[in-house]
Amino acid sequence: MNQNETGRISTDIKLGFGKQLGFSMGEMGGQFFFAFWGSYLSVFYTDIVGLAPFVVSIIFMAARVWDAINDPIMGNIADRHRHKKYGRYRPWILFGAPVLGIVSILVWHVPNASSTELKIIYCTVTYILAGMLYTLVNVPYMSLQSTLTTNNKSRGDLANLKGAFTFVGSAAMNLFTMTLITKLGGGEANAKGYFLTGVVFTIVGLILFFITFATTKEVYFAEPQETKATFKELVSYIFGNRAVLAIMFSLLCSMLCTFGRLGVAVYYYMYCCQAYAIVGVLMVVPTACAIIPTYVVPKIPIARKPLIIIAFIGRAAALFALYLIDFTNITAIIVCLVFVGVFNYETGMLSGLIAPAIDDCEVRKGIRLDGTIYAMVNLFAKLATAVGGSVGLAIMGAMGYVANAEQTSRALTGINIATNILPAIFCAAGVIPILFYNLNNEKMEENSRILAERHAVSENSQQ
Repeated sequence: MNQNETGRISTDIKLGFGKQLGFSMGEMGGQFFFAFWGSYLSVFYTDIVGLAPFVVSIIFMAARVWDAINDPIMGNIADRHRHKKYGRYRPWILFGAPVLGIVSILVWHVPNASSTELKIIYCTVTYILAGMLYTLVNVPYMSLQSTLTTNNKSRGDLANLKGAFTFVGSAAMNLFTMTLITKLGGGEANAKGYFLTGVVFTIVGLILFFITFATTKEVYFAEPQETKATFKELVSYIFGNRAVLAIMFSLLCSMLCTFGRLGVAVYYYMYCCQAYAIVGVLMVVPTACAIIPTYVVPKIPIARKPLIIIAFIGRAAALFALYLIDFTNITAIIVCLVFVGVFNYETGMLSGLIAPAIDDCEVRKGIRLDGTIYAMVNLFAKLATAVGGSVGLAIMGAMGYVANAEQTSRALTGINIATNILPAIFCAAGVIPILFYNLNNEKMEENSRILAERHAVSENSQQ
């Protein structure tokens, strides 16, 4: 931490690109766990393990019901503890990531049991455990960004780069997944290929998380929450903040569109487009095309709200166009996927507005629960994966999808609806909550100044 001219400790630090990049490596690392599960776990469960789509959707939803209890608790635990050497949130990355890695590998190693019931139990237990451990690492990671500085510009730049690396990680993962699965599976997509790919991605993800731990330092510590907040207090804290609610529900819609589509898109490319050889390329096009806009668009000197609304509307339109295109017109499909990616910059912008909303709540109420808010964001991301994917799988199942078989025209329509129309609806719905966001740049700067002064006084008095 730096000291200003008065001798007070300053948290208004401008983070250089190197430190921003180090922090963003954790976001990229998370994609080798979370995005891999979201994109390929459903097809692994249905086409490799042999579970029915309806059963898989039930497993996903059961995990999310537990997450609704587990994630806020984890956020509150992180808020109440501070390691003397490593800070409040970094220790969870250091000690939690290896355990996450072990369970993540187990997710892709389903025993070849003769009983379907045993397979269902194994998949349910390992998936729920993996989700809990992902929360244990990712909630502190997300909370970490608001402790690195109180400088609003650096916070914004940090959020933009983090958002871009969401897509860098997802694009890298999707680009190599099918190739790795096939090669490591001895020339075919089998259980061995999925398992070994899971091992490779786990190692990559752990390395990236450790880079984040090694290159970050917490400098802003709000007053610790000494007692566990009650459920009523947590609800009041979250639902009493209009700006937080607007961001969270817009993020939910955005992630329902993104992750819900990722969970079923592989079926669309394999069965509708019959483009198995280029599944990896088609999966990576929208994520790759989102990288630059996510980092560049927030720098445009225009109010964030209209930019976010434009993104929602543009992506919904591109998805609707994708639904109408003939399955054999791969060129037109790729063009639409480009626009789906280009208009997917709002997720990073929305994430960048979370810390200022938490600041506003601390200024007004004297309470700061970063971990709790980011736990809810993490919960919403997992809900988006489960709900979007589960509803999509349910639609596919209801319209006649049969794993590893030639699909009827009705089943193909079901896959198309699940992959394109459903995400378009989610995306369009995201416009509504962001209309209620009520913080402008002037208010953010004022809050940042107030909190920096409070913190400087508090730290100085402890010396």
